[in-house]
Amino acid sequence: MKKNDALKGFEKWNRKIHIFLGLYFLLFIWLFSISGLFMNHPKWFHGKIERTPSDKTVTLSADMDDVATAKDLREQLGLEGEIILRAQRNPEKFAFFVMRPNQRFGVNVDLATEIATVNLIKPQPVGILGDLHTFTGVRGIWNEPVQERDWFLTRIWSFSMDALSIGLILIVISSLYMGLRIKENRRWIVASLTLGTLVCSFFVWGLTLMA
Repeated sequence: MKKNDALKGFEKWNRKIHIFLGLYFLLFIWLFSISGLFMNHPKWFHGKIERTPSDKTVTLSADMDDVATAKDLREQLGLEGEIILRAQRNPEKFAFFVMRPNQRFGVNVDLATEIATVNLIKPQPVGILGDLHTFTGVRGIWNEPVQERDWFLTRIWSFSMDALSIGLILIVISSLYMGLRIKENRRWIVASLTLGTLVCSFFVWGLTLMA
């Protein structure tokens, strides 16, 4: 009797966790689903990218490293976003990007004149979905000397994505448990689970074996 009560209590809480996590993450899941469609079918939405250059005089400090200099210049220029700092190639220039969803600022400072050229790159409005889908604040492909999240909104978004990932893992586990508990049409449930597992496994491991 106690075993049945414990099982009923577990199933009750399992359903609650599944429902409440699903409701909380509903818009997040829609966001990633819709943005995934846009990214998979880029021809669906075409728009002209707007580029707006502007010049502004800044003040450079000699006793700062590159990261501190980029943060100081970001404040002087009144920009908000995540700093992407590439390895400097031109010794006469100091260049970096300030990135936020659907907006990118290319900053190029002439070290001799201390004039900063800011190039605002603004994609089509729907581009914010794609940016949110991949926006992490740090990307190894940029060869950043220091990879850190230096915009507070990036840290909040990163934490939200960690929570979403953990929440989806819990939702999938609870779905798996509830699905396997259903006695009707069990062979179709097992067939669906098996098919999904095989297709996913092929793309995760199969393509590696084919290389």
